Amino acid sequence: MKRIITLLALIATASVAHAQTDSLVVFDTQGDNIEISIAGFDITLSDNEKDEKPKVKRVTTNFISISLGYNVLTQKPNYGNWAGEQNFMTDNTHGWRLGCEPFSVQVSLDRRKSIFLRAALNTYVDNYRFKTPMTLINDKDGNLLTQDIEGKVKKSRISTGYIGLCAGMGFRISRLLLIFDFNADLLTKSVAMYKNPKKTMYDISGFNNVRYKVGASATINGFGIYVDYSLTPLFREGVGNDGNVISLGTRWGF
Repeated sequence: MKRIITLLALIATASVAHAQTDSLVVFDTQGDNIEISIAGFDITLSDNEKDEKPKVKRVTTNFISISLGYNVLTQKPNYGNWAGEQNFMTDNTHGWRLGCEPFSVQVSLDRRKSIFLRAALNTYVDNYRFKTPMTLINDKDGNLLTQDIEGKVKKSRISTGYIGLCAGMGFRISRLLLIFDFNADLLTKSVAMYKNPKKTMYDISGFNNVRYKVGASATINGFGIYVDYSLTPLFREGVGNDGNVISLGTRWGF
């Protein structure tokens, strides 16, 4: 509009300058356009400024999302050739997960940001606590075996740590945010520990070094629930009694 006003001022000045001639200045409005005729020359002015749409920032970053969940092992029948108790991990443990997503990137596919692609960095700690005074050890061949702990045991558990990447797609419906993703995690630690009463901790092997998961989450205003399923068994085949892990819990972002 400023440009049109400026041009009109110039035209008015020009019409005065040409007042001594037979030039005629004619104004005619056609919707958002202004048509001007000066001495037989036609000029059309259009205000396109209001048709300009603001740019939408399609790439956004988010920091720090925390998840806390309960882990369940789904038993596979006749899993490998294992010398230990057949069902001890599913019948004798209860597990939990603490996860952190320190960084994620979202790329919107539309102007309303209702559909987007995402990628994120994740870290996890999975713990499985034994219900009875026992622990896991490796034999000379690297197989996992159970071992009873004598005396009073306060707690006994195995703990695994992972770092991973995820990629997926999200949908925003008003305040509801739905995310479906695929994860690839790398094992960073695997230890057994117990207190009797002194704390004892040592490394154990036999876990799959890479695991793949599929998951989904639903959040409102940064708080919600998640569920994911590990496509990769917890232990390597033939090394330990095993199942795939299902994790269900809550998550919240800052």
